[in-house]
Amino acid sequence: DVVSFLAIAVGGAILVADLGRPLQAWRAFVNVRTSWISWGAWSDLIFLVVAGLLVLPALSLGGSEPFSGLGWDPHGGDGGGLALEIIAGVAAVVVMTYAGAVLARPRAIPYWNSPAVPLQFLLSSAAMSVAVVMLIEVIAGEPVSSGQMVLLGLLAAGLTVTVVGHLLARTDAPGKKESLDRLLRGRYRSMFVWGVFAGGTVAPAILAFVGAGASGARGALALICCVLLVPGGFWLRLLTLRVGIFPPVHIPGVGGPRSVATPAGG
Repeated sequence: DVVSFLAIAVGGAILVADLGRPLQAWRAFVNVRTSWISWGAWSDLIFLVVAGLLVLPALSLGGSEPFSGLGWDPHGGDGGGLALEIIAGVAAVVVMTYAGAVLARPRAIPYWNSPAVPLQFLLSSAAMSVAVVMLIEVIAGEPVSSGQMVLLGLLAAGLTVTVVGHLLARTDAPGKKESLDRLLRGRYRSMFVWGVFAGGTVAPAILAFVGAGASGARGALALICCVLLVPGGFWLRLLTLRVGIFPPVHIPGVGGPRSVATPAGG
């Protein structure tokens, strides 16, 4: 809980700083009816508040726990703690999904305009979260359970299927074809094929399922999965942005008409 709280807090601070005008950040909250960015901003804030309240009874200051009498179990063992966990969990799901939903909404960029994009972001974030939790358990000397490895394997396998489905859909659509050329045959081929797909998605899925049945190697496999998944998830998002391309524009020229594809993601 504390790690996820800090991660979302730092991520939110980075997003605000990246706006260029941090004092205008409040505008992100005012368009909930039509804007995924507003949904993400509110969900980020709700998670920070609710997760902060959830872990407060377990906060130790100077060897004492001054908030231990607040009346709910920080591990979700009672009604109050469970309710806070559910609210924080729903908010976290929106935070994991909304960036992909923002990309998927406009129709002008075919590679982004797909439900597979937010689904990839969600599955990747969930898989990375499970992997980081297992890494913390390994560092703390706690056992990693078979169920955790199965969950990680299912998330990574689901991500694999989603990525493949996205690559195979609408391959001849103007703009999508140019994006796939960049991703599979151009400058980003090695990073995507080996860093994102093979190393950051397929390999963790296989290792997680192996670890579910190999209790002696579970800690080492959990560590490897985390090391593969986290950079793979980062590169997945980066390359999704980089290969976003507007459909080619037909431009008449001196040497005859030609088409130009305009990059949207850099």
